[in-house]
Parts: sequence; structure tokens; C-alpha cells
Amino acid sequence: MQITIELPKAFSVRDVRELTFVQDLMTRLNSQVLVAQVATGIHIDGGPTAVWALVYMDGQPPKEAEIFNALREAGLDMQHNAEIPPSRIWVDNQLEPIEQTNS
Repeated sequence: MQITIELPKAFSVRDVRELTFVQDLMTRLNSQVLVAQVATGIHIDGGPTAVWALVYMDGQPPKEAEIFNALREAGLDMQHNAEIPPSRIWVDNQLEPIEQTNS
């Protein structure tokens, strides 16, 4: 049996420990689907500060603009959170920021 699952590009969790469970689940479903923490901040509907993560395919790291668009679509309140500096945008939990491209 084959099924199709639509995953969010970005999402939030209240506790960083929850992210570990999501990462483990994604690895078990498809080892090519990666989940990386990319920001912290509040949702547009308010609430406590949350951990924001990005879902992407291995070998296809998203560009900076794609990350910001995914976070906006997921509900990160960009106006009431401090700007996310490039050094906070990691892929695969690397410490180096994603290179900015003009394409």
C-alpha cells in the first residue's frame, strides 16, 4: 500500500524536547525527510514563545527566503519577534548559516 502525506514546511512546538520526537518520527517514516530547529518566537495568535522547525528533503537545503516564507506561512509573528539573524538559521543543526543566494 502506498499513501501520500502532506507535511508542513515549518511548524512550532512549545518545548524543544517535543522536536526530538518529531525528528525521530520523520526519520522512521522517511530517512530523507529532515527536521531542523530554525527559530524561536511567538505565534501570530499569541501564546508563549515556541520553538520553530523546518521540514525539508535531505540534499535540498532551503534558501533563506524559503525559510522565512515557510515560517510566515506557519504563523511565526515576524512583527513582534526580533529579526532572525542569519546565524540562527541552521540546516541539519549546523552552526554555519545558510549561504545567501540571489537566485
